[in-house]
Amino acid sequence: MYLEIVLIILVAAFLLFAVFCIPILLQIWRTSKHLTITLESLNKSLPLLLKNMEDITTNINNSTSAVNREIQGFSRIADRIQFVVGDIVDDLQRITPSAIKSPFFEKLKNAAAIVKGLRVFVDAFMKK
Repeated sequence: MYLEIVLIILVAAFLLFAVFCIPILLQIWRTSKHLTITLESLNKSLPLLLKNMEDITTNINNSTSAVNREIQGFSRIADRIQFVVGDIVDDLQRITPSAIKSPFFEKLKNAAAIVKGLRVFVDAFMKK
């Protein structure tokens, strides 16, 4: 008698479990159907997307190479300019001491001092 009751309860529990699993299994089936459709459309469009990505990558690589070539050209030009300016500065440093000692610059310094003195004298004379 107890065995029959236990078996009836177990069968009822199994039937309830099966009834509750039916909607879940239906939802899984619908989801897999939608997933199959999505996967097919993705498989159709994926090669085109990959081709576009490959084209974009190629264009970026070409642009990067062109920019690198231009920067190297500018770098060479900047190096040449630096070399020329360095030579000019070195030449000026060698020439300047002897040029400053020449009589022309001595007279120019004296004339500037005289003009400054005259200006101070005129300013002082006009204020009094």
